[in-house]
Order: sequence, then C-alpha cells, then structure tokens
Amino acid sequence: MQAAFLLRISSQALSAIMGGMAVFCLYYAVQMSDPDVARWLFINALKWGGLATIVVQCQARYLDR
Repeated sequence: MQAAFLLRISSQALSAIMGGMAVFCLYYAVQMSDPDVARWLFINALKWGGLATIVVQCQARYLDR
C-alpha cells in the first residue's frame, strides 16, 4: 500500500518535470533565430512531452485503482 502511494507520487513528480522540460524547449524554440537550433529544441519538446504522456497514461492505467 505504501509502495503504491510512493510510486504514484514519484510518477506525478516525474511527469511534471518532463512536462516542464517540454514547455521549456518549446518556449526557447520560439525564441531562437537559428532554424537548426529551433528544430532541435522542437524535437526535444516532442520527446519530453511524449515521455510525460506515457508516464501519465501508465499511472492512470495501473496506479489509480
């Protein structure tokens, strides 16, 4: 019971950090004037956002019962 609670809280923190990194990358992708750096930041934003989405989906499927 306590392990599931700790895992739930940890996964929420992890998804929040990953989502924050996605927003950070998107924000600076808009700020960049170099198209190569902007593309790299946009791709990283997709990666971080995708990972955060996967963590939230797994949490909803397995931990919120």
